[in-house]
Amino acid sequence: MTVEDNHNHFCIYCGAKLMPNQHFCSQCGKEVYHNPKEEVIKVSSKYKSEVDKIEQDYNSKQAKATELVEKLFDPTHMSYAKFTNAIKKSNQLFTNQIKITRRMMELDSNEVVDGEIENKIKTLNTFVDKMEDLINELVIQLSSNKKDNDDINDLFNDMDDLIGSVKNY
Repeated sequence: MTVEDNHNHFCIYCGAKLMPNQHFCSQCGKEVYHNPKEEVIKVSSKYKSEVDKIEQDYNSKQAKATELVEKLFDPTHMSYAKFTNAIKKSNQLFTNQIKITRRMMELDSNEVVDGEIENKIKTLNTFVDKMEDLINELVIQLSSNKKDNDDINDLFNDMDDLIGSVKNY
């Protein structure tokens, strides 16, 4: 909104008062009118390359874990369903966290925003670490064919705890 736009001092979605040159409502978060002639210079977030790398690492590890599950278990086996469901849940939450992180990176950088982005990056790295743990357990299973499933059950519990904590966050 520009100063000349005297008719648009309130959000048309929720009615909150708007400040001059405000592009998003501070109350509901929706985009408000802005002069299309104004040139917007988008500054790349200092976290972009780090988040891109985390996403790439996760996708690579997720593909490897899926490949190992398909090698180890018959699709009719109960463990196959358990592993594929855990991977699917992890993917959904990871994708959601990536989207949130990227949206936060679009905000003007300040101490609070940067702190929240750094917390999200820690969470994303935890997903990568857990996927790596899953791969390691699957490789051990593949190479040893051992009957002891305690390590795998512990890993599932860790992944469920991670998923639960992200949902609660």
